[in-house]
Amino acid sequence: MGKQVIVTTSWDDGHKLDLKLAKLLKKYEIRGTFYISPKNREFRKEDLLSDEEIIKQSRDFEIGAHTITHPRLNKVSEKQAFTEIIESKEYLENLIKKEVRCFCYPGGKYNDKIKEQVKEAGFVGARTIKRFCFQYPSDPLVFGTAIQAYNNILDMPKILKFSKFNPLEFYKNLYWEHRAKRMFDHVIKIGGVYHLWGHSWEIEKNHYWHYLENLLLYMSNRKNVKYLTNSEVLNESRH
Repeated sequence: MGKQVIVTTSWDDGHKLDLKLAKLLKKYEIRGTFYISPKNREFRKEDLLSDEEIIKQSRDFEIGAHTITHPRLNKVSEKQAFTEIIESKEYLENLIKKEVRCFCYPGGKYNDKIKEQVKEAGFVGARTIKRFCFQYPSDPLVFGTAIQAYNNILDMPKILKFSKFNPLEFYKNLYWEHRAKRMFDHVIKIGGVYHLWGHSWEIEKNHYWHYLENLLLYMSNRKNVKYLTNSEVLNESRH
């Protein structure tokens, strides 16, 4: 038997374009977790998912918490941070009538105290924005990812290493859509977790929908691959 391969995806912020993203994921039978900040101050109210739309999303996908208003938790008081964390869980659970098991740190910002607060609030795991992670998280409150659907200039040193310092491969891998497929191939070969994440509004802004659909097609319907939500991945890692 080969090494276990798991595919999971997650999508942040709770923008209305998550509805378009959900249709694509369903088309290719890709599981996912939507981390929703119901009163995200970075967007207009009309650009965010309504309560009814969140309920609709919860029928097909996992809903995770992402604070109420999307502050950087390391920039606010401990009291405010805990309020944002626990109230986001309560708000979503009251809405969808399901347990909300996973949390995502806004902007990927956290420290040991924030991790403690997330655990105290009753979450079983928390996703970061760390990339180039291909194994089960050793700490469920620091859940890393493989790749973001975005060209992040900060990743260049890791892209070079992933490309094994080959100039041609490095050039190709600078583009997230190419690198995403090569990373998927890498996980298929070595086993582990392939975790794709992003923002639907960012995909729209950068005209990435075509690239994303090609990637989802590439990832889909593979034999001996488990397609899971974020919390299901954490369950697997405990076995």
